[in-house]
Amino acid sequence: MRLEVLVSTMHQNSIDFYKKLNIKSDCIIINQTDKENYDEVIDKGHKIRMISTKTRGLGRSRNIGLLNSKADIILLCDDDEVFEDDYVEKVKSEFENYSDTHFFIMKTIIYQNGEEIIKVKDDSELKLYNSLKYGSVHFAFKREVIEKYNMSFSTYFGAGTNHGSGEDSLFLRDAFKNNLKVRSSNKLIAKVYNDESTWFTGYDEKHFFDKGVLSKALFPKAYRLYIEYYLKGHEKLMINIDKKTARKKMLEGAKYFGG
Repeated sequence: MRLEVLVSTMHQNSIDFYKKLNIKSDCIIINQTDKENYDEVIDKGHKIRMISTKTRGLGRSRNIGLLNSKADIILLCDDDEVFEDDYVEKVKSEFENYSDTHFFIMKTIIYQNGEEIIKVKDDSELKLYNSLKYGSVHFAFKREVIEKYNMSFSTYFGAGTNHGSGEDSLFLRDAFKNNLKVRSSNKLIAKVYNDESTWFTGYDEKHFFDKGVLSKALFPKAYRLYIEYYLKGHEKLMINIDKKTARKKMLEGAKYFGG
């Protein structure tokens, strides 16, 4: 079982960047920069590839990685992530122990704004309604089944676009639409240090407008229910905006998306 890490990053000058992430497996680095180039090294039997591209957007970066991978298992990675020494064994063992599972949400610890965030707290089978809180730094999946259903990441949402995050939620939604079996794993594989986010500016009007756009993309018919669900789950974070205004901005975003 071959595992490959897909790293999305920007403006790296050297392929040696992978060492910062403690990568100990095959790896594809998608480096969004100002040139087109390809580099490759072998490290202890592992093939490290870096594709430098002038394209922009996290979704495009992920898709380039998907198109160039031939691994059995793909593990997504951001450039502010550091893997645990035994991440390869942990991910492979989960797919071996649950051979009918196509997609795992792996445990990571996220450090943001002085807080330690742990979203995965147990091992369980997931459904769509309880999986949308997980970002792509948790994702490990079988490449073949993603290819079979022609799944890809949205280029309308995510870092590098005008609509913040959401490409990961849409990817998960598509996994469930294609009847993929999704599980969470409480095995820690990485720590993420994202205090310097390039897209998150706080829970302001722009944030809720963008989430309204995403709600319509995720649930064209049930978007109003999702809006209320999202508002309820983020009430404690509405320090600079009241709930009524947040709802208004989300509905404006949904209308902007169309339909």
